[in-house]
Amino acid sequence: MNLAPRRLVLKSQLVKDRQALAVDTGFAADSFEGIRLVKASRGTGWFYHDGQLRPWNTSGVFQQEGRLVVWGELAVPEGASPAQWPQHGAEGRDFLRAFVEAWTARAAAPEPLQGFGPSAVLPWLTEQGWAFAFLPDELRSVLDSLQPLSERLSWDHYRQPEADGAASWAFASAALGLCLYSGTFPWAQEDEPHLRQEMRGLKRTLSRDELPDGLDAGTLALWFDALTGRGATPGQWRSWLAQGGPSEGPKAAETDVQRREAAKKRRDRRRGQAAFWRRRGTVVTAVASGAAIVLFVAGSIVWGIIKPDPTDTWTQNQVVAGYYAAVNSLDSEAMRKLTSFDSGKEPELARDQEEATNLYVIRQVRTAYEHQSPIVDAAGWEAAGKPPVEPTAMLYGLAGLAYANVGDSWTVTYRKWASESGEDKVVKVTGFSVVDQILLKHTGRGWKISSLHRERQPLP
Repeated sequence: MNLAPRRLVLKSQLVKDRQALAVDTGFAADSFEGIRLVKASRGTGWFYHDGQLRPWNTSGVFQQEGRLVVWGELAVPEGASPAQWPQHGAEGRDFLRAFVEAWTARAAAPEPLQGFGPSAVLPWLTEQGWAFAFLPDELRSVLDSLQPLSERLSWDHYRQPEADGAASWAFASAALGLCLYSGTFPWAQEDEPHLRQEMRGLKRTLSRDELPDGLDAGTLALWFDALTGRGATPGQWRSWLAQGGPSEGPKAAETDVQRREAAKKRRDRRRGQAAFWRRRGTVVTAVASGAAIVLFVAGSIVWGIIKPDPTDTWTQNQVVAGYYAAVNSLDSEAMRKLTSFDSGKEPELARDQEEATNLYVIRQVRTAYEHQSPIVDAAGWEAAGKPPVEPTAMLYGLAGLAYANVGDSWTVTYRKWASESGEDKVVKVTGFSVVDQILLKHTGRGWKISSLHRERQPLP
């Protein structure tokens, strides 16, 4: 289970004749993402190296080869270079020790420690060992929201959905330890909603025998508490380091065996959840059958209305991203499940669903006749340089999606493209730069989109 590479690059360079610690964001300076980053570029971060934690005040931005770089004056060690997160062998053990040293020191700083995330801390390898730059809170929040979904998902196995502050860093540390020793997690899932649900239930479902064999009692207790939300304070992690920290662990052959055992334990745990019904199913069915027969007709109708949907457990981020994925795929049913609104008061939401329904019907009819979908994906078309659209094709979709939020209010920006064939089969392509202001509310079915205000500007 590997963490995806990030576009963020930590570097040291002279800025205005002063030594600075800088972050190359990887985003174009003149892009919408760049504008958002400029607004978030000033703040207080922290730099940990060689046992010392120092404040790092970011002072502004500059351009480098067209990319936006955030910088703050700070003397940094020589011979340092940005590095990925090693997760195996001796390098992984050294990194885990340094990572715990860094975040527990940061937890003792005056400013509150925000939760662990993809852009929360950047590692740096120096001649003296690992160093870590903790980004200012507003900057890391914007950078997290701009990370591609494919990269964010690779970090979700290390982020307990219900943990924040030091508890989330403790969870990440224990998860790094599991990956170091076994290469997998008891909660491993490929599907994001199932992964989050599995991780939320760890306090009830995780057992100690699912952790790697060969861990000493202190490590086993600490990691288990961190993974199940039972404590594991920064002080406990510092004590763990003082007592030796990560050990050499099992040999490679043992690790392979443990990986297979972990997979077996996951299967057994999930089967165990169904064991009750295998053992008691006949009794339960017999008792309930009379009532089931009486209520079947009415119940089937009501259940069709009130039955839970997987989207009812989604986070705000999942709801917003899921809505635009549904717009892009013409899935009006998914859009309906993610919204709660009065169509008379929210015409944009109603219009989105109507457009998706109409285009879906057209697409399905043409696919039935032509044996292939006529839709040309807008993001792929844009990435290919906007080539001419065939008269028989239908260009449609969203590109350049970016999300930002303040509380329950979200701002979503994107480009929307569509095409239509006019006289003499001349294809007209229409594009808009769109800014949506979305408000979410928590309903009896979880987070739903309740309102949407949209501003559009034609694209050339």
